[in-house]
Amino acid sequence: MAGAAHGRGHGGGGRERRRRALMRHSLRQRIGAMLVDGREAGAKEIAAELKEAPARVAYHLRVLFRGGVLKAVPSGHPSPPVYRWSPQAGWARKLLDEDND
Repeated sequence: MAGAAHGRGHGGGGRERRRRALMRHSLRQRIGAMLVDGREAGAKEIAAELKEAPARVAYHLRVLFRGGVLKAVPSGHPSPPVYRWSPQAGWARKLLDEDND
């Protein structure tokens, strides 16, 4: 039962903390706000719009992708990935909405 005391037991408390931590970063919130309504974009496009370094944006896109917030859009040819909001990321949408209230 030691795992339950640290949020790894039943109830999903650890998952909720990880999800909140994933979406807590301000750049990830800004990226999420850009893509949440169905837009597709790559790191260079997002970086230009947010006035951030492309490498920094690319890193946070990968974090959001690994966290299940974003999906990669198939392009059919080798190129930098383009991302869109994942339909399974309703939990992240709720967290973005909470932060904007």
